[in-house]
Amino acid sequence: MTARIIKAALVSAFCSVMAFSAFAEQQKPQATEQSSQGADDTFFAIKFSAGKYHFESPLNFKEDVEFYFLPTWTFYYKDLFFIENTKMGLNLYIDADETSTTIVDLVTRHNFDGLYYHMDNDIVGFVDPMLPPFNHPSTNAHLSYLGGVEVKHYYDKNIITFGVFSDISNVHHGEEAEVSWQRVLFNKGTDFKLSAEVGALYKSDQVLEYYYGSPLDGDNINYYSRIDAAYELSDGLYLVANFKYERLSSKIISSQATDKKELQSGFIGISWLTNW
Repeated sequence: MTARIIKAALVSAFCSVMAFSAFAEQQKPQATEQSSQGADDTFFAIKFSAGKYHFESPLNFKEDVEFYFLPTWTFYYKDLFFIENTKMGLNLYIDADETSTTIVDLVTRHNFDGLYYHMDNDIVGFVDPMLPPFNHPSTNAHLSYLGGVEVKHYYDKNIITFGVFSDISNVHHGEEAEVSWQRVLFNKGTDFKLSAEVGALYKSDQVLEYYYGSPLDGDNINYYSRIDAAYELSDGLYLVANFKYERLSSKIISSQATDKKELQSGFIGISWLTNW
């Protein structure tokens, strides 16, 4: 039972990349400013989402996956430490003024390519870490965990993020690097929020060959864009819709394990958010 709960949490973390996150992101610089003024600022939020979530699998032997209920949670301890689902961070540096905030964190997070092999619609949240990946019959496609440094710069209605990460779970010994720009397009009081994000995600050959086989040809970068919208129906209750488009790297496209060039994912439904 405990293993099932952990596996479901991993799936929740994977799906939460599509969830509306502007609220939590806006809290971090606010918490930083208050903490720098001596405030005892600890922030904890839980969100339950119900609706239809659909994401495409890049693997030609796995079905696309749909979910109808998704819990997520966020915890910030002052400006020192945070947990966002299965992502954890320890603050290294903060520079805040009246117009902008820059935060440097030591971060650990999951690489999610392995989940494509193990999630299906039969048992939501079930993961079999021993299922071998395509074209590697003697290798187990374990889930992997990454560690590295992430920098976030908040200014006006923008968030620029850059991070470099390396495998710390002794699975594929690969690296990832990601850069993104998120902008709040519309935020009329607390009723309606609209944000957009574009980004690029680099995955080293070790990561791609472990999960997608070899040989692979081309570049190592996925490009993505995302739009999130939320309308507050009542205190803490939101009508949420979001959509993500991801262009796969040419190395993933060249793999025998996939017949897709891009992935589309989205969610529409109701989210209930409470925080302390």
